[in-house]
Amino acid sequence: MSNGSTVCVLEVEFLGHHLHYVRHLVQVAGADVVVLTTRRVVESDEFRVLLGDLGVEVEVLDEAQVDRRGAVPVAVEVAARRSADLLVLPDGDFHLVPLLRLLPALVRRGPRVRVLVMRTTTVDGPERLRPATLAKPVLVAALSLVRRVEMLFLTDAFGVVRHRRGYRARPVRDPVRTERPDPGTPDWLPARGTDGVTIGVLGVISARKNVPLLVAAAARVPAAVVVVAGRLEPDVRRHLAHDPLARDLAAAGRLVVRDGMLDDAEFEACLRGVDVLAVLYDNDAPSGIVAEACLVGTPCLVPHGGWLARVVGDTGTGLAVHMTEEGVAAGVRELVRDRERFVRACGAAAPRIGTADFTRALLG
Repeated sequence: MSNGSTVCVLEVEFLGHHLHYVRHLVQVAGADVVVLTTRRVVESDEFRVLLGDLGVEVEVLDEAQVDRRGAVPVAVEVAARRSADLLVLPDGDFHLVPLLRLLPALVRRGPRVRVLVMRTTTVDGPERLRPATLAKPVLVAALSLVRRVEMLFLTDAFGVVRHRRGYRARPVRDPVRTERPDPGTPDWLPARGTDGVTIGVLGVISARKNVPLLVAAAARVPAAVVVVAGRLEPDVRRHLAHDPLARDLAAAGRLVVRDGMLDDAEFEACLRGVDVLAVLYDNDAPSGIVAEACLVGTPCLVPHGGWLARVVGDTGTGLAVHMTEEGVAAGVRELVRDRERFVRACGAAAPRIGTADFTRALLG
């Protein structure tokens, strides 16, 4: 970015990874970046925590206009008005169809566009399947033929998966910062190793993280404690409040729930403070949290088959289990029994992690 050209970054969501990715780009490109977003995002806790200290320039898009026309046409107009050389769509999955419609105009003028596709499989689990998901490989292939558009796909932070069947796109590693100071342990987090194993589920906690299955499995492991910490989706919150087993475990001090956004220090404390991180996702996709856990020596429990199983199989940083109560419980027991082996594997895999591949690919 030494040539001083302007880069516009479009992001209209704030939960989960979204603003973390924007932060990585801003930290590299600095004053050359303009973030295009909405008032809802700017007023979120996530924006305040993740971007509030960077002094980034923001152009607030009209929420009604974005809803009515889609964010991409508005972003292209803003980028052209600002004479931006590049428009980056770091969460490009939902922008593919609008971008395809814009191609006749975009080929003649306007900024170059770099699109990162996050999800390269259909949804398998409780999330709703969208028709565009099935057509996504065709859309990516069509856009990859356009000279002024570059298509990328998100791979895992270790770079284990280099190709996705049906996708004509270059892999980009999930960015994970490697500087991780120890923030200490909050008083609400159970002490590690006092009575048994502590199993964590962290971040934005939706149905796809299979909290009910984990709670039921943990009940089979004597003295196991489940820590559910992060912003809970309503269905997860209702289950934990009303399920008899969850209520019994909570009453016994074996289920700890911290509902609300975790800042970086709290998230880091949770990563370090649990014995096992449960990443029992229904969707077959990469997850940066596996790499974040690796950096602090916390092994992960992931579903058998699919992307995460390939990652922990290649790196040795966790264990893949069958998605049944006994399968998950057996995995927890094995991780505890052979914990030192998994911790050593985390140390060996850690040098593969970073943010440089991500920022180079998206900023050029």
